[in-house]
Amino acid sequence: MSRNMGTNTRLRPVFIDEDQVKQLLNWQDAQYVIEQAFVAVSNQAREPGVRSSDQPVSSQPARTFVQAEGGVLLCMPGFVGQHRLTSGSAERTSTLACKLITSFRKNASVGLPSINGEVFVFNSSTGKLEAIVEANYLTGIRTATASLVATDHLFLRPARGNAPDGKVSIQLGIVGCGFQGMMHAVGFVRTQSMARVRTIRLWNRTPGRAIQLKELLIEEAKKTNSNYSVFVCDTVEDCCRDCDVIVTATGSSEPLVYRSFLKPGVHINAVGAGEYHHAELAQDIYDDCQVYIDHWEGARKELATLRSNIVGEVGEVILRENSPEEASLLPTPGGISVFQSLGMATEDATVGRLVYEKHLKAHDRSDRE
Repeated sequence: MSRNMGTNTRLRPVFIDEDQVKQLLNWQDAQYVIEQAFVAVSNQAREPGVRSSDQPVSSQPARTFVQAEGGVLLCMPGFVGQHRLTSGSAERTSTLACKLITSFRKNASVGLPSINGEVFVFNSSTGKLEAIVEANYLTGIRTATASLVATDHLFLRPARGNAPDGKVSIQLGIVGCGFQGMMHAVGFVRTQSMARVRTIRLWNRTPGRAIQLKELLIEEAKKTNSNYSVFVCDTVEDCCRDCDVIVTATGSSEPLVYRSFLKPGVHINAVGAGEYHHAELAQDIYDDCQVYIDHWEGARKELATLRSNIVGEVGEVILRENSPEEASLLPTPGGISVFQSLGMATEDATVGRLVYEKHLKAHDRSDRE
């Protein structure tokens, strides 16, 4: 596991590029460490005497933004203490990391990505830099996985409890078929042990993107031996109609989804980041829903203008499961639940550490062969 012993050896940090990240990172492992990130934040927020000694803790300030001539630099430092990397493992690690993201919108004109990121993973005992992990794909999978975790604990887990056979099938709506919409759709398909996906409805402002995603999902169905149907919709209303779970992943600064589009009991993962994090959903939804967040500190800063009922953190929901307090935080049956995804450093820290440890294990195996 982590190399936490003090050393004076001046070793170079490992560099793990995007192709390696894609090979090392899978959805199931990412889901577990993202749950750990959620729990760490909510456990830390509890009074010291109430914190669970069996659960991780964390430290993370609100992200900072540095304006540059052509764009912006985002800095997201975080620490997660005593977290597990795999379910059921007795071994724990602590992670100190910082994600740096640059957003330069004019890059597209010169053939470069507009957003680039790296996660810097440090030794939690010595502070030495151990790894630099390219983070474009990592950010995509951690953001989508955060939605999967929220959907599982806010919507699917209660639904499984009410299903006669304990199995749930869903109709999924994807509003916005860019990178994040694609990652969310693939994530739901790749984790169907949580719920079987029977239908996927797609909408994008430019239909070509939705058609491309449909083709990709048809190929995914073959790989995963799934039999879901995929439809490209002409309107957002048609995309949302009869859906159990909806993902909004656009840069829209105006509402796209209205209350009249939704059936009772729907769960929405609001991921897009336009002018405000909550621009995609109309106010009549926020007037009639329960909002869940990843962390309060980020919400106080980035959701300051949101007019809605913020119930609490997803991590606190997870901490209360199987306890007498569980029902007090769960969404009202038949009501609308919204996970307002902001993203946080603890997610990047735990996923970055997971990738680094997998890289070390892969090289240990190759050295022995």
